[in-house]
Amino acid sequence: MEEGGDEFVRAKRRSKEEDPLPSPYGTDDPDWSKAIELERRPCGILASDHLCVVLDVPLKKWTRTSSPNNISRMLQGSARVSFDTETGLLLSLRTVQVIEIHRAAHQLDVTYALQRMSYGKPPDASLFKLPSDDMREVKELSSWNAAKIKKQLTGKPAPDLAVTDILGKPVALSAFKGKTVLLDFWTTWCPPCRADAPALDKLYRKYGEQDLMIVGISVSEERAIVEKFLKDHPHSFPIVLTTENEMPRTYQIRVFPTYIVIDSDGTVTSATEGNQGFGELRKLLKKAGLDVE
Repeated sequence: MEEGGDEFVRAKRRSKEEDPLPSPYGTDDPDWSKAIELERRPCGILASDHLCVVLDVPLKKWTRTSSPNNISRMLQGSARVSFDTETGLLLSLRTVQVIEIHRAAHQLDVTYALQRMSYGKPPDASLFKLPSDDMREVKELSSWNAAKIKKQLTGKPAPDLAVTDILGKPVALSAFKGKTVLLDFWTTWCPPCRADAPALDKLYRKYGEQDLMIVGISVSEERAIVEKFLKDHPHSFPIVLTTENEMPRTYQIRVFPTYIVIDSDGTVTSATEGNQGFGELRKLLKKAGLDVE
């Protein structure tokens, strides 16, 4: 399920013998035979003076293929884990993985930490219920599009995006605070995308120095195709390839072009899609605080 959504899907069992484990217990395959004990110290849990052990454990490398052209690899990874030596309770876990997708690599750093617990009390029943009685089961979560973004994200901080552009440079929304940001989801075969491209580039060259950042996100097309297109249709703003970056689900867009406008405070102000014309986009940028002529 997604935070703020009203849909959920059931995870399919891999086999009758191997039920999926919830995070953090289902962390990537640790090589326990190579674990190193770092220290033993008090767990620090109220009403308990148990001793905890802290271990460093390497993670076994993996390769995953979702399609012939979409291969990801974990190049290296490690976990630091803290256990209660008497109960086996997991108190904290931090995993750091270097993952390669095509030619681009990124680091995934995830931390879990126990915040509170109590001994001898019944479990909180709310932990085992869906967050809302209005949630419905679906076979597949609805795709994110302009309508869903406007409904669920308008007025809220934009979900983080940290990727690498086609030139190998980092692109992160957090670095653009103080500027209006326009996310442009496009493909080379989309006629409205082609029609808007010159105006977008002109807009960026005029306002990009101080007030505006445009990030073009090329969806589901290989590098060679996009590079050939950009030779004939140059873009001054950064271009990100989804085939070489792991995109958050919010930004897994399938209607083109789709524009998401984020104001200088990092708040989503609007989203639109399809052949709306560049005039409509100017209105949305003005709504976000950019003084566009």
